[in-house]
Order: sequence, then structure tokens, then C-alpha cells
Amino acid sequence: MTRTVDYVYDACGLDNVILIDLPVCVDDTGDEVVTIQRINALHRVLMIEVARKEGGLTPKEIRFLRSELGLSQAQLAELVGRDGQTVGRWERGETPVDRASEIVIRRKALEHAGADGVTIDELSRRSVYSAVEAPIRIQADDPANYRPAA
Repeated sequence: MTRTVDYVYDACGLDNVILIDLPVCVDDTGDEVVTIQRINALHRVLMIEVARKEGGLTPKEIRFLRSELGLSQAQLAELVGRDGQTVGRWERGETPVDRASEIVIRRKALEHAGADGVTIDELSRRSVYSAVEAPIRIQADDPANYRPAA
């Protein structure tokens, strides 16, 4: 029987991601190690969860989404009609992201991840001024099927 653990996955740049029931492997020396398989699939699920979350995006979440989209700060700034320094200030937590920019960032992330069914109205309702950091719990027992944990 394979042993599993709940694993805090902060290597993605977010401090609040918990992989539930992640299988533990034993290496050649007999030590237990965790290996995250299909990391691109995991990051796709994380993008969707961050973009759909209730409450404003945190600075780390903005940086995560930008990185996953493969955009520089200047490219994201152009997408939302701001300058690159503004995006840097959002990512450092110096200034909050404006609501319109946040909605565009969320929508772009969902589009990139291939997630359908989230309307602009719903994103607008979720994008509130104060950023909220809540745990993102991902079921990790089957790397071929990462999904939000119940």
C-alpha cells in the first residue's frame, strides 16, 4: 500500500497550496520522498482555482498567474492598459490591483487554462478590493486527474 501525505506545495510561488493525499515514494536509500508528477496539469488546476477564488488576488497570486501565462510585467501591463512599474507594485504588495485589471487578469488566466463557464459578471463579483489568502486544496492522489479537494 502506498502511503500518502498532505503536502504544502510552495515551490509554485504560493504559500497556501495544499496537495491532499500526495503519494510518497521511497528512493534508493530507503528515504521517503514526494514527487509531483504532471506538474503542468497541476499548475493548470491551480490557475483555475486562483482565477475563480472569492476575494481579491494577493500579490503572489498576481505574480503566479502572470508567470503561468508566460508574460513579463510589461506584457501584462500592456494587456490591462497600465505600465510595467504598476504591475511590479501590485506584485510587491505596494499598491492594490484595480478591479478592472484584476478581472482581465482572471479572465485571461481562465482562457489560457481552457476553463469555461465563468462570466465577467461572476468575476466582477469575486474581485473585491481586499485581497484574501485562503488555502487552495488540490486532490493529488491521481496525478492524471488533479482536482479541487472537497
